[in-house]
Amino acid sequence: MISPRFDFNAQLFLDEYWQKRPLLIKNALPNFQSPISPEELAGLAMEGEVDSRIVSRVNHQWQLEQGPFGDADFLRDGEWSLLVQRVNEWFPEVDALRGCVDFLPTWRFDDVMVSYATEGAGVGPHFDQYDVFLLQGAGQRVWKVGARCDVATPTIDADGLTLIEEFDADQMHLLSPGDALYIPPGFAHWGTAVGESMTFSIGFRAPRLADLVARLSDSVIDSLREDLLLEDKDSMRVQARPGEITEQHLINARTAVFNAMEALSDSDWFPELLSETDEEPPINEEPMTPSVALVPNQRLLWRDVGDHIAAFLSGRKYRLLLSDEMMLVTLSSGQSLATSQLTGSQVDVLQEWWSLGFIEEPQVDTAH
Repeated sequence: MISPRFDFNAQLFLDEYWQKRPLLIKNALPNFQSPISPEELAGLAMEGEVDSRIVSRVNHQWQLEQGPFGDADFLRDGEWSLLVQRVNEWFPEVDALRGCVDFLPTWRFDDVMVSYATEGAGVGPHFDQYDVFLLQGAGQRVWKVGARCDVATPTIDADGLTLIEEFDADQMHLLSPGDALYIPPGFAHWGTAVGESMTFSIGFRAPRLADLVARLSDSVIDSLREDLLLEDKDSMRVQARPGEITEQHLINARTAVFNAMEALSDSDWFPELLSETDEEPPINEEPMTPSVALVPNQRLLWRDVGDHIAAFLSGRKYRLLLSDEMMLVTLSSGQSLATSQLTGSQVDVLQEWWSLGFIEEPQVDTAH
């Protein structure tokens, strides 16, 4: 399967818009047609392991319902929207949409959420803490975009929906199939369907700084000798006022911590953290298929460290050969591999990943 790509200047986008300001990309995918139907989306929302919800507005009151749903839940009138998370893990045609912006790091990719909405429906004015490309798949949708928000922005709880209390639009865009709208983190936005509408939200999420600090600290603590103590260095002066912590005491302690992190931290903690998933995949005891692909919810990351490649999957580190680069690039990009074209050592690596549930038989065979 050939992944579509947005028709725009990627470097200009990164320089001028990424995490800075919204961007309307008209005709980003010329002649684009929705890869799934509303009926297929509704069928997915009936599955118990799928995260889905319906947002409706009745008598000017917002209502939120959580899935899974049944047939009767879709037999309703008025304004309502069905939203399904991680549709890319179920439909390879939807997963291919991540290729629209394949110039972004794959470890930042979160999922493709798909929403269906009836005439006039939406989910209200809100803001998110991630980057999102809103790709129009069917019908039309009007998007109003406001200012950047933060934790101080007044919000209201509307039946579980966190909505902006006072929404003022700075921009308004009508999206047709193939148009895309980029929304950086924190920007207020509100989409309203024109007729029946389907939107594909390609989301990118950054790791929390709290998680980065915690993982780096853990990495350093594991490397510290228990007998190492804080040295006073030049921070000691005659103590004129008993019990006082001086500025020099604080500087000395802070410097000692920073020096320990600089000296003892390795380069593995970051990709290990990014490659972790919420759940361990089940062990696969079936024979490996002739072609394989990365399981959609897995993140394969790698670093060229000079004499070898350090690869990371599900928090585990693997030492691979420099000649394995193309194998890693292909899998990371969502494409599949024909094992007959690989070396014996590469097949051994894939066999281990197969047994651990990190790779699988591709749903659509696009083996390279």
